[in-house]
Amino acid sequence: MRKASSNMSSLSNVIRKIIKNPKLSKRLDNIKIIEIWDEILGSNLEKYVIESKVFKNKLYVKLKSSALRNELSLKKSKLISELNNKFGKKIITDIIFK
Repeated sequence: MRKASSNMSSLSNVIRKIIKNPKLSKRLDNIKIIEIWDEILGSNLEKYVIESKVFKNKLYVKLKSSALRNELSLKKSKLISELNNKFGKKIITDIIFK
């Protein structure tokens, strides 16, 4: 039984070290931001999104609908603060709608 717990603790240490890697940590943060973005939009509006990606602290969102793009542009500052609040720290500085 002791051997199993020691293996589990060493495995958890390895995972913690991997996650603390700055390159991997940044990518995991970007994935989490995209998940939060999808959650904020909801399933009704999500179907109009072609692609979402994070690059240099900016969220790029490609949309099918120009009307939706204009509507979301008007709410940009609210969306940015909601994203950062749900994430727990300020990571997104701008949202670019295409």
